[in-house]
Amino acid sequence: MNAHKRQTVAPTVFVIMALIVPAACGSEGEAGEPGTSEASPSQSMPSSMISAGNPSFQAPAQEFTLDEIGFDFGSEDAPISVIEFSDYGCGYCRRFHTDIFPTLMKDYVETGKVRWKYVSFASGQFANGLAAAYAAECAGEQGVFTPMSKSLYERQADWKNLGEPYPVFEELAREAGADADEFQTCIAEQRPRPRVRSGVLSGARLGVRGTPSFLVNGVPLMGAQPVEWWNDAFTAIAADSSGTSGGGP
Repeated sequence: MNAHKRQTVAPTVFVIMALIVPAACGSEGEAGEPGTSEASPSQSMPSSMISAGNPSFQAPAQEFTLDEIGFDFGSEDAPISVIEFSDYGCGYCRRFHTDIFPTLMKDYVETGKVRWKYVSFASGQFANGLAAAYAAECAGEQGVFTPMSKSLYERQADWKNLGEPYPVFEELAREAGADADEFQTCIAEQRPRPRVRSGVLSGARLGVRGTPSFLVNGVPLMGAQPVEWWNDAFTAIAADSSGTSGGGP
């Protein structure tokens, strides 16, 4: 029954989703997005990350399932599950993580109401987006993903258009508490590559076409929606779950 409820989204939520205006990089709502720059020769996702000349994605030699990648927050028993796909180079993703997500973390994730998974999605639209994803993953290997991810978004302007962003990433990693030598080794060996690639493949299979994108109990949502929208959506899901017990009185 609990598994069924985690896949249930109230009709109210579908109505809300139908009315929202996308605020996402790569969507129709991208025009005017702060901090957006055109893809450069050092764009986020090199062609080697996907199959060349083929509209479908090829499985890499080493691929992880969605359960095996990303970073999880909150109780495993939470009735609501959110999977987020975000690009560190996306201005709307920065807005979401600086202005919106801290409140959701405090009010829903830390209180056990929502289970949240963050998955890096290097869209290929932004210079250094893939490099930033590697930096976050390498910091995550040392258990400091949260402060590193936070700094990458807050200081996006410091690294986004640099020809060589890694000195900034190394500074942020040290500030987050990572060992500098181990961080540099992780980057040099490209250890995050299979995980980041798996995130791109998983997102593509699920229809991700802009960032940030979310699966809320399995239902897709795109855009940096305001806190009020999330409050309404979570309230509707919780009410629907508690009010449907399988058809009996």
